[in-house]
Amino acid sequence: MMTPHDLENLDMSDAFAVSDGLDGFPETPTRTVVDDVRDHLGRYLSPASPADLDVLALWAAHTHLARESYTSPRILVTSPMPGSGKTTVLEHLERLVPYAVTMASVSSSALIPRLIAARDAGTTALLIDEAEKALSPNRPGIEDVLGVLNSGYKVGGSRPVLVPSKEDGWVAQSLPTFAPVAMAGNAPDLPEDTMQRTITVTMFPAAEGQVEESDWELIEPEAVGLGERLAEWADTIRDSVRANRPPVPTGCTGRIKERWLPLKRVAVHAGGRWPEAVDQMIRNNLEDIASDREAGLSTMPIHVHLVRDLHELFSAAGADFLTTDHIIRELIHRHPERWGAESPFGRPLTAQRYGRMLMKEYSIRSTKNTEDRRGYYRAPFVPVWRHIGLDDARPTVTNDPLPVTVETV
Repeated sequence: MMTPHDLENLDMSDAFAVSDGLDGFPETPTRTVVDDVRDHLGRYLSPASPADLDVLALWAAHTHLARESYTSPRILVTSPMPGSGKTTVLEHLERLVPYAVTMASVSSSALIPRLIAARDAGTTALLIDEAEKALSPNRPGIEDVLGVLNSGYKVGGSRPVLVPSKEDGWVAQSLPTFAPVAMAGNAPDLPEDTMQRTITVTMFPAAEGQVEESDWELIEPEAVGLGERLAEWADTIRDSVRANRPPVPTGCTGRIKERWLPLKRVAVHAGGRWPEAVDQMIRNNLEDIASDREAGLSTMPIHVHLVRDLHELFSAAGADFLTTDHIIRELIHRHPERWGAESPFGRPLTAQRYGRMLMKEYSIRSTKNTEDRRGYYRAPFVPVWRHIGLDDARPTVTNDPLPVTVETV
């Protein structure tokens, strides 16, 4: 039996352990339903990285708090090979998210707003399977479908849709498009503006005995119960999620921040390891973007290549004005793979095509200098260069081995 002295000296810290959390956020238990969801998913799914399980668990919780988060990142579950469990991911999410609507095709762009509007209250979560077919760029009207999905990325997104009217037959009505969306497919060909709103989860086929079978006759009650617990937990933190914006790592801005901040909001309320786990995923994402930018120049739009190559020319020349003839000659000489006869265009760059690209993409026109020579001044390119992270190309000392013929003012 404990004595009063024993009780006074009893360490109860472990019995009521809480995470330190972040300044301004409520302290949270070291384990929440988010941890239970993550453990549940880990029993049945085989992603490429454990961090993918974190993403899925946080996103499932986020769907119950989507209206408090302003944006809702799209999830793309993909795999380099079939039979990796992509559809199984959607089956588990279906039990965890609110008002799930699962579809393997999208018959029209009006279907999604109507499905969302059919719910008088709450949030509808859209789960799109076989996305490589359902969202194929070859499908008629796919641009409108993707436009709806993109507009529904932010709270308040809407789209005018024709609805039946007793008086006038059909009338245009603005219907909501905001909804969390998860897609699954074998490397679907999605446009860049959709991918900028998307977090990718990669699946691999599981080795024998690596995961348990998703036998829904047996595990349905457990999965549905976790979804109900997520909903109950979300109700307890809803006001705090709405009121607080947790910090994110340096460099996480714009669309990157819009993707990750909703998950960070969930993470700080889940406590424990979760805030740092999201920060690490953000840092990894930023590193991947930087690596792609550095090593993936071949995927860069040709007009961006052009202004980068022009920066090289102006820097090497140390001049404020270059004639069009000089620019064309040097571009072909320095980068024949882009501007010469072996370029994807199949013929050398011409002054006409060069001028059209600059005018169409940047509204930069050629002009004449005081010697009546037609060409381009450096100054109009400076804002463009700064936007893509380059300097002003002012005269510098260079060891450029290529001869440069310069016409200056």
